[in-house]
Amino acid sequence: MGELRLERHLHGVHVVLMCEDDAEEQGEWVLEVLGRLPPGGLIPGRTLRFGWSSLRLDPRGDSLVVTEPDFDGDPMKDWRDDITVTLRVQGRMLETTQTVGVDPVFPRYSDTFTALPGWADSPRVALARVRAPEGTDSGWLVLPPGTPGDTPFDTFPVHALLRRRAALLSALALPAGWVAEFDGDTLLGYGRPD
Repeated sequence: MGELRLERHLHGVHVVLMCEDDAEEQGEWVLEVLGRLPPGGLIPGRTLRFGWSSLRLDPRGDSLVVTEPDFDGDPMKDWRDDITVTLRVQGRMLETTQTVGVDPVFPRYSDTFTALPGWADSPRVALARVRAPEGTDSGWLVLPPGTPGDTPFDTFPVHALLRRRAALLSALALPAGWVAEFDGDTLLGYGRPD
């Protein structure tokens, strides 16, 4: 895979977007969305919510470069030019919600999820969105097989899944009440128990 540099003149502003070539279609869509902003909406330094992530328009010479949080470093304060991670994760989340026919309810990459200890070591886990997102809580609970016991739950930011278990991110746009089950990186199934 190679990196692409997509460029457009939108409302008199030169906009540059970089992504891996397998994310080209999504990158083109981002440029279309930016083109639909009202004139004057392409402001240097402007941050836009993009589903689970954020995109920022960073000035570089006569251009604005579309950037994403630096998910390999500190995404809470640093940004990078290649927005492939944002596009890929967004695509997987949308694929899951479209498959089951629901509107996505995206968590923010900075939101938290709750997990029972042992989830990261267990190949099989269940994710349950036990409540609607509230504040910085995504509403997601991650459970390994077995009885919870008295062990306290751990809380992590959603972006931590990129390093620990990225496949789980594909289910995180399902609305409250939904459950997804994974074996390793494979999504076994999902449903809404009543």
